[in-house]
Order: sequence, then structure tokens, then C-alpha cells
Amino acid sequence: MRTQPNLSDAFDKERLRIRADVEDATKDLAAARQEISILERRSEEVRETTYRQDKVERFLGRLEQALETFERAEDGGAQAEEIGRLQGQINEQRALYSEQQVRMRTDNALRYVAQIAATILPKLDGEWPNAPIEVLIDDLTIRVVHTDRKDYLWEIGSGANWLAYHVAVTLALQRFFRELPNHCVPGFLIYDQPSQVYFPTGFDSPGRGALGRTRDQDIAAVRAVFTAIADEIVQAQGQLQAIVLDHAGADVWGELVGVVPIAEWRGDDALVPQSWLDSSGAD
Repeated sequence: MRTQPNLSDAFDKERLRIRADVEDATKDLAAARQEISILERRSEEVRETTYRQDKVERFLGRLEQALETFERAEDGGAQAEEIGRLQGQINEQRALYSEQQVRMRTDNALRYVAQIAATILPKLDGEWPNAPIEVLIDDLTIRVVHTDRKDYLWEIGSGANWLAYHVAVTLALQRFFRELPNHCVPGFLIYDQPSQVYFPTGFDSPGRGALGRTRDQDIAAVRAVFTAIADEIVQAQGQLQAIVLDHAGADVWGELVGVVPIAEWRGDDALVPQSWLDSSGAD
């Protein structure tokens, strides 16, 4: 005997179908609301962009109208000629002082300074005298270029290297500016105790006794610094002066062309006389 489904079963099935449809519709509604929210945010950005564009277009329109008014005026010809002249000057300055031109000229200048420094470094006691360098003005440092890596100056960690690169780059900068016409950089350098890298406790003391080095090697390294500075001064032919304040004696810098002793402050003949100290104590 075949039975027919009663009304209650049919109603339950229909209710389940409607509930599933409602859930699907709810999901679609939530997705639509999310999309509307995203579009509203984007629409706000579009409105702001459009507003800015409208302001620019209105400004350009007013500018064009003003120019047309000048051209229609009785003396518009003279004013138009003046406007054209000024516009030509603006275009010339833009071509001369464009960011691309400034960046290119700066890069060329820094490469040239690095090339000059590369000719000075072999005279000094650096670890890599023949390795190219890069001068980085944004970080106020240099980078040593090896075949497999590049080392910043702060990564090298050697007083001798730091001294060598500082001396080479400062001398290179002076030569670079000296070769420029009508430059405003004074041809003047001051180096304070370059021998301290090798004789931190005083030049007359036995020395630091570093492994693998002798006092004679340290003295030769200090003399190399004086030699590099003196060579650059001689080459400058009176356009460069360097003052070196150091404890090193004539046995280090003596007989170097371009090096002249100015004063020796030792003992009672100190830079600050003892009489000044005595008088200040009495007060």
C-alpha cells in the first residue's frame, strides 16, 4: 500500500528551503553592504581628486583668460612680448636647475672626488690602498668598493683606515674645489694629532706595541700622512694651506718639501702660558 506524504512533511520541506534562501540572501546583502562601504570610501577620494583637478583647471582657465585680455589690450603687444621673455627665462632656468641635472652633476662631482682620493690613498697606511671608494654625502661617509662587497667606513673599524680615508677625501675635496672657477670654499685645512692613531699615549712614549707592527712602522705611517698633505700643498701652488697640530718632531716631518714648522709649544713655552693659569688662580 502506497502512502502519500502528509501536509506537515511538505510544510517542513518548504520552511527549510525558505530558510536556506534567506541565509543566502543575508550573505549577499552583507557582501553588498561591504562593497558599498568600499565604494563610498573610494568615492570620497575620487571627489577630493576631482575637486583638486577642478581647482587646477579653473586656475588655468583664469590664467588663459588673463593672457587673452592682455593680448587684446592696446599695449598687449608689449606685454605679450614681456611675458614671452619671462617665460623664456623660466624655461632656461628649469633646464639649468632641473632635479635631474642637479643629481647628474652631483654624481659626476662625487665620482671625480673619489678618483682624486684614489691617487692619494696609496701614499697612506690604509688597508686597501688600491680599492675604489664612493663618497656618500647623504650619510657624510665613504664606502670602500671590493670585488664582492662594499664596506661603509663605520664597518671597517680601524683607526689607520679612518685616518687614511679622512685625509685622502679632505685633500681630494680641496683639489676638486680648487679646480672650479670662482668657487667660494677656503683653501684651508686643519688636522689635529693624526699621530694619535699610532701613538695614543704620546709620540715620545714607547708606543702602543700592537701585534705585527714596530715603532718604526708607526713612525713611517705618520710621516706618510705629512707627505700626502705636503704633496697636495706643493701641487696647489699657494692655493692651499694646512695646519697640523701634532706631537711629532722633526724626525717625522723633517726635510719634506711643503712642511714648515711654525711653533713648538712645550714645557714653559706652552700654548696656554703658565702665567695665565697662575693669574687666573690668584683672582
